[in-house]
Amino acid sequence: MHKTRFSSSSWTPRHIASTLCAWRSLPIALALGSASSSALALEVDLVPLDQSATTFVGTLEDRPLTLELLGQEAVTGGSRVFARVNGSPVALRLPAGITLAEIDGQTPVVLTDGEGKVLLAGRLDSLGRDRTLALADELGLLELDQALYGAQKQALTQNFRPITQRIDAAMAPLGDSPYQRQPGASVWSTAEIGDLDGDTRSSDYSGDGKVALLGIDYRYRNLLVGVAAGKSEMYLDGRSGGNTDLGGEMIAPYVAIALLNDRLVLDATFLYQDLDGTARRDYLVEGIDLDGDRWGARGAATYHLPSYQLTGHHRIDTSLTLGGTYLDDDVDGDYLVGETDYGEETGEVFAGVRLGADVFTGRLFGGLLYHYDVSSDVDDDADFLDGGDDDRTVLELGATQRLGPDVDFTLAGQTTLGSSGTEYDVISASLSYDF
Repeated sequence: MHKTRFSSSSWTPRHIASTLCAWRSLPIALALGSASSSALALEVDLVPLDQSATTFVGTLEDRPLTLELLGQEAVTGGSRVFARVNGSPVALRLPAGITLAEIDGQTPVVLTDGEGKVLLAGRLDSLGRDRTLALADELGLLELDQALYGAQKQALTQNFRPITQRIDAAMAPLGDSPYQRQPGASVWSTAEIGDLDGDTRSSDYSGDGKVALLGIDYRYRNLLVGVAAGKSEMYLDGRSGGNTDLGGEMIAPYVAIALLNDRLVLDATFLYQDLDGTARRDYLVEGIDLDGDRWGARGAATYHLPSYQLTGHHRIDTSLTLGGTYLDDDVDGDYLVGETDYGEETGEVFAGVRLGADVFTGRLFGGLLYHYDVSSDVDDDADFLDGGDDDRTVLELGATQRLGPDVDFTLAGQTTLGSSGTEYDVISASLSYDF
């Protein structure tokens, strides 16, 4: 317990000490992945924000905690304490004859939110791991975890998208089309911007994302090898009156091979990103500095169907694709005097169809891809952050125009159809030169 001199108020030092002892006993296991099957005692480190002795800031199981004590009243059969936890109002009802300082794991209590919804009714030591995480979520103590998880879900698509488009263009068997990739080296660059929206288990966000990549690859017969490097970042506004920005430099080697007379294309992309950013919330006394890294991989199999010939010089090319994507974030948050690990894993599988056709001097292409979330299969805590499977259907439309000998310019866009927990509308511009 920190020894601090309190100014005079309706809350005396004895009341404050008792209240903090009570909050220490609440078994909210916030260190994701470290909670046991039974309820845990908390590590709470709180100090008064000022001499009012009613607002305390610090950490609870390393998660940022701002506790505001609002008052106490006597009720039939006991008493009720009112407070705000990270800006969310709550009330704790105690049985008759029990003070805050006397609460232990066997004390029956009732915890309600600001609308009177019962969050907990019963003994504290009866909570298991899943219930304590659910309670932490209902109290808003996982809001920052969920915001960073939302950013990771957006990055799952954002970081791989430009390279995927490059592989699709380079490996498609287009026959005598002027856009058939020839053996040799090629350099390319891509810039992308987009609007991002989504929701997690009990939060939502909106914002924007940006990607800029420069790549080089080489095709030898049926084999393509390349590497891309650049930067991606995103800025998200959350429901708690704050924002999160996260991004950094990245590098992504990729490889693809064509089999069965170039009909079947297998490709793989690997990603490493150095992450840096800041999370700000109205209830925090200062921003949380974010730092870490991201590892990821994407693999797909694409089968190109026989072309449908429209005329002697025009045809429609169709392909089917199936694959999966995985990301692992290891992010640390520096707040006050402590550091918190916010790292999570996420993954998805996808399947879809792509169409393409040469029109006049250019080439049009489009696709429809369905993404199925499998995050709960790679991370046990995903359900406490995402709240369910985050499936989505994505429509892509684009056009490529040859600007000069071996120089192509591509403009493309993607949008999610219907409602999804991860939504985006993006547009990208690419320029490539074949040696």
